[in-house]
This record gives sequence, C-alpha cells and structure tokens, in this order.
Amino acid sequence: VSTHSTGIPEATVYAGQVFYERADLLRFTAARDLNALRQYIKQTYAIREMDEDFTFQLNPSLKYACVQLIFDGQQLKPTTGWTVSPHKNPCLIRERDILGFGDISTTIPPSCLVSIYAENSPHTVPNLSYSVPLKGVQEQMEIIINRSLRNISSSDPVNINRSPPSAPPPPTPSGTFRGDIAHRVMTECTSSIKDCGIDISFLVDKLLEHKIVNSREKRKITARETDDDKMDELLHIILSSIHMNGKVFGIFIDILREEDTLRTIALADTLMDKYKE
Repeated sequence: VSTHSTGIPEATVYAGQVFYERADLLRFTAARDLNALRQYIKQTYAIREMDEDFTFQLNPSLKYACVQLIFDGQQLKPTTGWTVSPHKNPCLIRERDILGFGDISTTIPPSCLVSIYAENSPHTVPNLSYSVPLKGVQEQMEIIINRSLRNISSSDPVNINRSPPSAPPPPTPSGTFRGDIAHRVMTECTSSIKDCGIDISFLVDKLLEHKIVNSREKRKITARETDDDKMDELLHIILSSIHMNGKVFGIFIDILREEDTLRTIALADTLMDKYKE
C-alpha cells in the first residue's frame, strides 16, 4: 500500500461530524473513530442539534495533509441577509491533529467553529442553504449549512441584526463604529487575534466589566478545557456583539491597548487601520 509523507496509508478513512452548539454556532470535528468522537461530543458540549456524520480520505498528493473548509465559493441558492463566518482562517483540520485524538497526550479532537448571522431586514431570505466545499479530500464533498430565520431568532437574538445604514462611516467622535465593517475586519484578523498573546482571564474580566459577557457566560468559558476553546467561544461572542453594536469594536481595541504589550498594541493599530481602509 502506498503512503504519503506522514507514513499513513492512503486508504486511511477518517470520520467527520457536524453539530450545532447553538442554532447560530456550528462545529465541525474529525477523528479516526466516529463512536469515540460522538461520545466525546456528548460528554463535552451542550448540543442543540446533531447534524450529518461522514467519512473521508485525505489527498495523499498534498505536502501537508489536512481537510479545509472553503467559504468563498459560488452559492447556488440566495444568501441575501446572511453571513457565514469561520472563527479561523484558513479554516482547517490537520491530519496530525486527527491522529492525536485518543492518544495519551491528546484527549481533545480538532475542530472548526463557524458562526451564522442573519440581518433583521425584509430583504433577508427566510431560509439559508449554504454550501461549504471540503478541500484536501480525495472525493468531492461539501457541508451544507441549513438554517432558517425562525430557528436562529429563537436561539439567540444577538445574531439577528438590524440592516446596516447605507452610508459608510469612519468612527464618530463618540467612538462608535459601523457593525458590518467592524465585523468584517475582525473576521479577517481572527488568526492575528488568537495569536496576539492576550491573557484570556484578563480578556474575560474586561468583557464582563463592559457587559459583553455575563457571569454565566464567564463560567461557561472558563470551564472549557483548552485556551483555544476558550478563545473560540470568546471570539464568537465578540463577533456577535460587534455585528449587533459597532461600539463593541472600540471596546475590544481599548482592551488590547490596556493589555499593553507590543503585540496587542500593534494588533489594535492594525484593526483600526483596516477599519479606515
């Protein structure tokens, strides 16, 4: 049997699982053993909806074997009023991380988080059917995100947003920002935010201080097993809040500056520069 660079046989079959922690928050995860993966999911997450599971094989011709979710493809059905935002870019799971789950050193399966937002506008289509092709797999396949205004609105009103004003805007003297532009900037800079080194406990406390999270959400976040999971959850809340109220973007920039490291200050400057572009 031929092998690729990792020494893993071409025929290795992996299991992928899609589920929703909330109606507006999708998680895609993968492992070698679907039963072990499902058991972990049920023990770890508050699952609102379990979606499809499927098997896949990675493309052995790639230098670095991974499965990547692609979000810039042409959609066959209208998506007016909806935004689908991955929490990291590129949004991928590496084979080495899939293989690590179940070993003594790694007890957490790799995963990708995706937020789904809908504008509170008469132009928003009532049902979303959004195709996310998978890159890096041998057979062509895609994840279909099926959401409706009804299940999104009944889940978390923070993700039903007012239509953005038509005029574009720099920050006003009072420090407010337009939510759609700020949200786009934050989404583009997700990787930089996760890598800036900000102390997660400090960030959570500051968000609590500004009422961007409440005490219940703080307890839920701090109970997460890894810093990556904590940051994923924080970013989802921050992005949701910015989409609803642009001033949260300014609050987040102030928090970065208050952390007072070269990295966080540089990131704050970058976010502001990108907003003004």
